Amino acid sequence: MLTGNEATTGEIGLPHPRLIDTADPYEARIRTQEFLRCEHRMTVLERESPFQARVQYRSMNGLGLMSSRYGPAVEIGCAPPISRVSVSFVYGGRMLIDDGGHNDVADARHAAAFSFHEALTMRWAPGLRQLMLTIDKPVIERYLENLLHQPLRQPLRLAGSVDLAGSGQCIAAAVRTMRRAFTLSGKAGPPPVLATEIEHTILTTLLLTQRHNYTDAIFAAPTLPAPRVVRRVVELIDATPEKAFTVASLALHAGVSERSLHAAFRRQLGMPPMSYVRRRRLQQAHDELLHLDPSAGVTVTDVALRHGFTHTGRFAATYRQRFGEPPSATLRRDA
Repeated sequence: MLTGNEATTGEIGLPHPRLIDTADPYEARIRTQEFLRCEHRMTVLERESPFQARVQYRSMNGLGLMSSRYGPAVEIGCAPPISRVSVSFVYGGRMLIDDGGHNDVADARHAAAFSFHEALTMRWAPGLRQLMLTIDKPVIERYLENLLHQPLRQPLRLAGSVDLAGSGQCIAAAVRTMRRAFTLSGKAGPPPVLATEIEHTILTTLLLTQRHNYTDAIFAAPTLPAPRVVRRVVELIDATPEKAFTVASLALHAGVSERSLHAAFRRQLGMPPMSYVRRRRLQQAHDELLHLDPSAGVTVTDVALRHGFTHTGRFAATYRQRFGEPPSATLRRDA
């Protein structure tokens, strides 16, 4: 499950979010629609309780995080076409869901995934707080096509309930990483390499851990590509270590499916493609630290983020294991 500030307040806790703070339900609905780019209806179910909407939103690369709380019980409904999929984490109560006639519940142990392919109604308990991951449908569908290495025959449909005590822990952890990157990167947002890493992690985790109508096709036995395909990808990675790669982009370059490329890398190099990419980025970070002047004010965290490492503690540990010293020692070497 998600932990930290959002577990107690339901706020994203990010610097410089787009913000709604209003006691007017109409204003809250209209401005939330601007964030999500879709129409919906909202009914306040408890008129005797004061309404106070507080909504925060932050986005990058077609992905977004939105925290919402309204105070009294509300009912929110929407209908297709809606250009996003979402995963909703809730705190302080339960959300009753009617998704095209299928009833479900989101609470402290279960998040809810929505594809919005049918009319959807959500009834929020009083005091409920929500943290919602949003993904533009073209982004996740293009990623899924690359994963399958074929066009989609029908729209992606996610199963509703997300077990936060089971496989749902993975998507919760990916959302924590995204939130942390927003926090560390400030107003400018994560640098391109890091944003691409986070996008890849979110999409891969959701598509591999959450049941949907393409799950069986994803896990079908892959055809292993020839060794020359792996050599072609390695040459690309080695020649452009500063470029933001994903498994999807590497598979597209090689002309194979993601699962085939993944299997080939494991068999021939003993590691997944993105592990090879991260090893190259670690080397690039090492080379940059060697030539930096520490008096210029550049920090190890700056270098780590620039090369796609969002967790500085893990970066330092991996760096020490690879180079025999902490990154701060490399930075100070010529001081």
